[in-house]
Amino acid sequence: MKILDIASAQAGERLVHAAFSNDGRILLSPGDVLTDENLHTLKEEGVSAVVVESDSPAATQSQGTAPPEDLLQAVKEAERERFRLQDMEDAHITVLFEFAVERHGRMVLSKTGKVAPGGHTSPAFQTQRPPQIKIRTLLDSSQRMGTLPVVFHRLVEIINDPDASSAKISNIVAMDPALAAKLLRLVNSPFYAFASRIDSVPRAVALVGTRQLVMLAMGAILITAFKGVPVSLVNMQSFWAHSISCGVVARHLAVTCAKPLSESFFIAGLLHDISRLLIYSLLPNHTLYILTEAKRRQESVLALEKEALGFGHDELGAELLQLWRCPNELAQRVRAHHAPLHGTFSVDDVILPVADALTQALNYGSSGEIYIPPIPSSVWEKLGLSPEQLLEQCRTLDNKVRELRALLAPTN
Repeated sequence: MKILDIASAQAGERLVHAAFSNDGRILLSPGDVLTDENLHTLKEEGVSAVVVESDSPAATQSQGTAPPEDLLQAVKEAERERFRLQDMEDAHITVLFEFAVERHGRMVLSKTGKVAPGGHTSPAFQTQRPPQIKIRTLLDSSQRMGTLPVVFHRLVEIINDPDASSAKISNIVAMDPALAAKLLRLVNSPFYAFASRIDSVPRAVALVGTRQLVMLAMGAILITAFKGVPVSLVNMQSFWAHSISCGVVARHLAVTCAKPLSESFFIAGLLHDISRLLIYSLLPNHTLYILTEAKRRQESVLALEKEALGFGHDELGAELLQLWRCPNELAQRVRAHHAPLHGTFSVDDVILPVADALTQALNYGSSGEIYIPPIPSSVWEKLGLSPEQLLEQCRTLDNKVRELRALLAPTN
């Protein structure tokens, strides 16, 4: 192995030891291969040196070169399968597909060396369909998942009280030092890019906004609320990667469209699929049927949810958030994140569905869905994005997504 100054490190070198940020976050893991993209991130994070293999086998393969043609074709085949519900004649979708292929190819070269399969790898056997269940029965059973911490319920009281003071909010957040520290890391991250460092919760409340900070705190609590989900049914790391990334993309679109209260879109993206954890945890037989049949029949997981349960995770998610007395606007955005999109919808209506589809298209984790939800061409006009602008937006998202996932992803 050899130690390289970060300025001397080159794409293609394979790490022997993890690369850490100044505050202890893992930026890259042992075995990861350096790319131009993550070298830029390491420099931005202030990493001064990295430990790499003396003779990295990846150096000659991926140092500034395109993927081999056979690998590129395999990547394209996998991506075509994920994009099978899209209109490939749409110039926006073409741009998105090509960027997804590029990103998938880089990921293959830098990590696994194998192409992730598309939705076509379907099981040959048919699973027996379990009986449908009433949504209220599942909500009543949600208590078995464990109780939410006291600080969450105090925050709910605050957000439903229009006269709550910023001092009261600060005092409630201070009840949970870990939560306070996470929120301060969040407001001091490039996600907000404030000119000076924010060193107290009251200052964060003043800058981010009372209601918005409370919603951020509630989201940070809720992503740690579900325990015991069977790992054979869902990869939790991938689930939270998708959820956090969707929040980042939703906020990014809201800011791009000059929408006020952009953090409300972030929280909606963060929690849009949280009810799937309820299904995966409490209904393992239904989950097995849904995930297996979706692959076998090449249908969306949402369609199989409605067949097996009688309702989808979108409807269940809204009911769950209302049960927790979360803001009604949050519940309604979650309820509508799979609503059919057409020209009469407002910009507010399309941000979360498009964020979910973009998150899937860019392969930022997965909550179990196989295919990218279709995006009609009228939606891009609604958002005011040309194909070239869409590509530009996609290229700016990687660093934002990586930063927030490191800050918010559960540690266990």
